[in-house]
Amino acid sequence: MTLVPELERIRQEAEAVNAQAKALCEGLAEEQMAWRPQPGKWSIAENLVHLDLTTRTVLPVVDKAIEEAQQKKLYSDGPFPLGMMGRFFVWYAEPPPVLKLPAPKSIQPMLQGAAMNALPQFLRSQQLMLERLERANGIDLNRTRITSPFASFVRMSLFALFSVFTGHERRHIWQGSNVRKSLLEQIKLQTR
Repeated sequence: MTLVPELERIRQEAEAVNAQAKALCEGLAEEQMAWRPQPGKWSIAENLVHLDLTTRTVLPVVDKAIEEAQQKKLYSDGPFPLGMMGRFFVWYAEPPPVLKLPAPKSIQPMLQGAAMNALPQFLRSQQLMLERLERANGIDLNRTRITSPFASFVRMSLFALFSVFTGHERRHIWQGSNVRKSLLEQIKLQTR
């Protein structure tokens, strides 16, 4: 399927995040995936669980928005400018974080089961979101609006949501990369 350019860019960004997540976890054992650099900081697995929870929370909102756009016959092939608020949300989500706010309780990660399961679960939720990108193809991504499931006062276009999606992922892959660096430094110190 040929996606409109804006959705194709987001698809490519999501695939790049998938590759980075796989590289992030490569060669790590269970206890290393669950290792925290300090109390209150997330492990690599917890960053991936957070991304999985976030996606699974957002999917019903995306489904509803796509369905409503189809019912209202809100169709367009773009172009879709991001707009000032969309650019702000993407800026906020991108690494390194300039503003730090705690994650809503509903998407704070808790490891349930093996830490090694975090990567395959994350990749499955990624696939679900990529399916939504395909379903949204041809919809007017700017006139289709969503209300954030995390803060009801936040409304944005479906295009802004998709754009924030990959920025947020890059932020947590960046955090996970910092955890991996700390972990490898810790291992070096222990082997001296």
